[in-house]
Formats: sequence, C-alpha cells, structure tokens
Amino acid sequence: MTVGNISLCGLTVIPVRAHHDDTSEIVTQLFFGEFVKIIQTHKQWIKIENLHDNYQGWVDQKQLLPIHTNHINLTSYQNGYQADEELIISTPWGNQKVIQGSPILSLEKSFTLDHYNFTWMDAIPTKSKGGIAQIALSYLNAPYLWGGRSKYGIDCSGFTQTVFHQAGHFIHRDASQQVLQGKEVTFEMQKEGDLAFFESETSGKITHVGIVLSNQRIIHAHGRVRIDRLDEKGIYNEQEKYYSHKLYNLKRHIN
Repeated sequence: MTVGNISLCGLTVIPVRAHHDDTSEIVTQLFFGEFVKIIQTHKQWIKIENLHDNYQGWVDQKQLLPIHTNHINLTSYQNGYQADEELIISTPWGNQKVIQGSPILSLEKSFTLDHYNFTWMDAIPTKSKGGIAQIALSYLNAPYLWGGRSKYGIDCSGFTQTVFHQAGHFIHRDASQQVLQGKEVTFEMQKEGDLAFFESETSGKITHVGIVLSNQRIIHAHGRVRIDRLDEKGIYNEQEKYYSHKLYNLKRHIN
C-alpha cells in the first residue's frame, strides 16, 4: 500500500493501535465501510488517518482494502449510519457482519464499490433515527473497552462519538478533543443531549465524558454503559454511594 492512497475497512471491526506492534494499546477501532488515508508504512503495518474524524493510528495492512478510483465521495457518509444491531453482507472475501454504528455504504440490495461487489443478505440497513438520548440508551450495558466503539466493547468518548454520528452530528474521537467543540452551558441550563466532561483531580486533564439525560441523569461508559446521577459536583453512583467523576463543564454540540 502506498502513502497518500485511500483504503476501506472491509471487516466487521478492526483495532487501530498506538504503535506498529500487535501488543500496542488499541486507541480506536474501524468499522466496516470506513475509509482511511495511508500516511506512513512500516513493514506490514500502515499508519492511517480515519477520514471521518482525522484520527490516526496503526493498522495491519492485511485488514484493509485498497481503493483504486477517485470517483467516490469518500468523506460524506451520505447514507447515514446503521441502526440495526447486526446485519450480514456478502463480499468477495466471504460474508461479513456489519454492526450498529457502521456507515452505510449503500441502501441498494446489491452494489459495487470500486471493483468490489457487495450484497446485503437478509435486509437493507436501517438508518439511525431518533434523538441522542434514544440512540444512547440502545447501548445500555455495553461493556467498557479502552479504544472501543461498539456494543461489544466501548470507551467513554467512543460511546459519545458513535452515538452522535448515528444522530448525524460529527464530533471528534477523544474527550480531550470533544471538550474543545460546542458551546459551554451552565449546569442550570443543561438539556438532554448535552455532553458533560470530567477532569482528573490530580492532573486536571479531561478524562471522561458522558451524555446528559433528563432529570439530572447521565449515561456514560464506566465499567459498562450505565446511567447515574449528575449534580454540580460530578457523577454520583447511588449503588456504591460515592462520586466516580468530578465535573469540569457541560457543552452543547446540538442547538
């Protein structure tokens, strides 16, 4: 694969790592149908930039497909994001699962992308509908996974990003990036769908993010995607009777 070229994720979900090594930490994931730009190579590893959020990391080149045409609108994701929990698509390399939150490559039963032929096996994907809270609740009890973005494992900012993408709103990948977007709102002016950010009490860095629900509740990925109480101090775990996170601020990304 050549630096500057575009590739496609053709597997269900693949890891993107901090360094070119299988033991390196996962910093994010790619879903089926996401496009990336190659920015560096190292043996069988390629450093990629995800075209929907410009996030960078290392992927084993065997897990990506080269794209040979310039006639594809790679960055629009104009068909939206899949709401269905899991669908099967036929590809030249066999059937693949496509999971919730993946970009929809086509709403046609059969379609061709570059020189690859695809067919949805059972059903055509359903685009995500509803508001931020409704989509967020569909991830309830998904296990926490550092670098994860899916129901099979998700981290706090992967959760907020994926939910917002499904609702048609693009935000960055990490909490430290997401906090720089949107308009700050006071605690009293919060509304459902705002993002709440939390800081480390030792470093002062932004280390956590969640989605505000009604009645001073928050849904966030902490051990699992869960709902807790939110007050001006932070997130209060009513089961364990302690504050798990210290509130930094609230941001409105959707007017």
